[in-house]
Amino acid sequence: MSTPVLPATDLRELLIGEDACVRRSLEVLGEILSGTAGSTETDETFVARHLGVSHTSLVAETVRLSATSALSVAATLAELIELHSPAVGPGDGNDSPEWRRLELDGVSFSLPKTLSTFFARGILGAAGVVVRLIAADCYRGPALFVYAAPEDREVARAVFDAITATAKSKNLLRGRVLHATCNDGLQLDVTELASMERSSLSVPQQVWDEIDTNVAAVTTRAELMRALDLGTRRGILLAGPPGVGKSAISSIVAKELVGDFTVILVEARAAMYVLRAVFEETKELGPTVVVLEDIDLYVGDRNNGTGGAALADFLAVMDGTERYDDVLTIASTNDPAALDKAATRASRFDAIIHLDYPDVRGRAAILRGLIAKLDCADTVDVEQVAASIGGDVSGADLREIVRRAVLIHGGDLSTERLRDVVGQGRWKPEPLVGNYL
Repeated sequence: MSTPVLPATDLRELLIGEDACVRRSLEVLGEILSGTAGSTETDETFVARHLGVSHTSLVAETVRLSATSALSVAATLAELIELHSPAVGPGDGNDSPEWRRLELDGVSFSLPKTLSTFFARGILGAAGVVVRLIAADCYRGPALFVYAAPEDREVARAVFDAITATAKSKNLLRGRVLHATCNDGLQLDVTELASMERSSLSVPQQVWDEIDTNVAAVTTRAELMRALDLGTRRGILLAGPPGVGKSAISSIVAKELVGDFTVILVEARAAMYVLRAVFEETKELGPTVVVLEDIDLYVGDRNNGTGGAALADFLAVMDGTERYDDVLTIASTNDPAALDKAATRASRFDAIIHLDYPDVRGRAAILRGLIAKLDCADTVDVEQVAASIGGDVSGADLREIVRRAVLIHGGDLSTERLRDVVGQGRWKPEPLVGNYL
């Protein structure tokens, strides 16, 4: 009994989500078995068809791109496509051309992510060329290729140089706030910082003084530091329990510097797998603030068996072995004791700032700021409310007290109503109890 042959179209549907190499291999097998081989165009057949030369005989100018330069190259290629309307084909195997959306200053751009484009003779040079852009995946970063026939190599080189030079002049991400994630390699997306000022945060003045001293290395004292060969990179580690203002301090400093500096907010997964790539981006982004939250999640301690590649990369980018100029790194941890001792040496962090729970005076200042916009603000005795809270309490806890009071009473708060919320104790979650099955 013969086995029915699965149509190629059905095979493609079954393979959605598989790796591109696996998908293409099985698609070709399906096409051969079903008698439809050769009906699907790939990036190689697209190039060969338009240049009239077999793919193995072509010459190519190529460069691996960073996440930053990939966007700039994509923007340059998008302009060329809009201007000349070239033929467009697959960029990776037989996958359809892929575009991505980018929002900048309220304007939405559509940029090529993975595709091939053919520019006929006379458009970009004295011979036809194929420009191919591929996106990052688990095995490689994004890349640019310019193909031409063997006798037209100089044309390919000239087109390649023109595209890369134009892209370098764009640098779409410099001076912006970026969110670094890890999805088939490093990805940078434009984001925004919360609107906060120093006056909105109640921390001791000596904390700001220490931060300003370190920020000066990349701002007001940068030229002097360079002249003395003392380096213009700085590392600050904020240490303390949850809710005491570590993230807020990082955000405030970043907000003060963004524009003159690019800010990169690095999520834990990106810090774990592509931290080196993040710091490499700073070479193209100019002066940069790198924010690393909760580094104890991925740095770990070799003595406890929690180090590994993430720790090795962290030590490499932070100790000056790999040179990164004009970079301010602001990291935070809830538990400095969980970090490898090598991670907190002076060669990695120039300042370690310990933040503690606020005292009664600090609590009162935080409460005063939280209710400042209410009409009742002047009638509430925040010192009395602050003194009524027992035990350690963070700024986040105080915020939750005010939030619960507003949810219960609206904007009509009083000393008694706030103290009543404090007394209920529901603003501080009880630890979970029970058995895990």
